[in-house]
Amino acid sequence: MRQAATRVAEPMHRFRLEVPGDVLGAVLPVLVGLAAVPRQTTAQGAAYVVVGDIPAGRVHALEQRLPAVTRGEGMLESAFDHHRPVRGPVPVRDRSDHDPTDRRRYLLAVVRRVAGRRDGS
Repeated sequence: MRQAATRVAEPMHRFRLEVPGDVLGAVLPVLVGLAAVPRQTTAQGAAYVVVGDIPAGRVHALEQRLPAVTRGEGMLESAFDHHRPVRGPVPVRDRSDHDPTDRRRYLLAVVRRVAGRRDGS
């Protein structure tokens, strides 16, 4: 994709996290470790509210870690907000079908698939 100058973007969620004041110092490193970007931290009585962005693919990991870090007292809300260019290596996955960049093999596979059909199928 880089050769084709394709820009790869990942979905980002805006999150709002409410945590007890005494665990804020333990929560922030978890957020940073998940590539979250805290944008604003405000005190609300004995709690803190952290608002920021996190890659959509990391939200589940945050949900899994949050109860242990906040003693079960943290509250997380998140929703899709925007896309951003991927940072670091571009994610890849194995093809589940034939590779159209290998034109000869691709056309052979497509012709076999079409030729294998009978009328009425």
